[in-house]
Amino acid sequence: MAKRMRYKQIDQLLTRVLIADTAVFILYLIFAGFGIGAMKVLTLIIALLLSGLCLVYLYMLGEFKKARSRWLVMGFGAIILCTLVSLILNFPSPAPEYADALGAAAASGGAVG
Repeated sequence: MAKRMRYKQIDQLLTRVLIADTAVFILYLIFAGFGIGAMKVLTLIIALLLSGLCLVYLYMLGEFKKARSRWLVMGFGAIILCTLVSLILNFPSPAPEYADALGAAAASGGAVG
């Protein structure tokens, strides 16, 4: 009975972490699309570290290869894979007119608008 409760608690915790990690990945895509470099890098680091640490945690608990935890492993692995593919392909990249406006604003020291 105690093992079932332990698994249920781990499952609930990691489900919440997976949802939060998905939200961070969506923020990464939004910041990358608007060309906000600092926030893109910050959300990228958070998404990769959070997913990687959760995979290591599942491996250390011995849940990595069990069928009942496979959906968590696949979820965290998918976030890592999607983040890396997005980074390699530079997708989404900022819209050209927005990127030009950002470059012009940075050169002149003014605001975008």
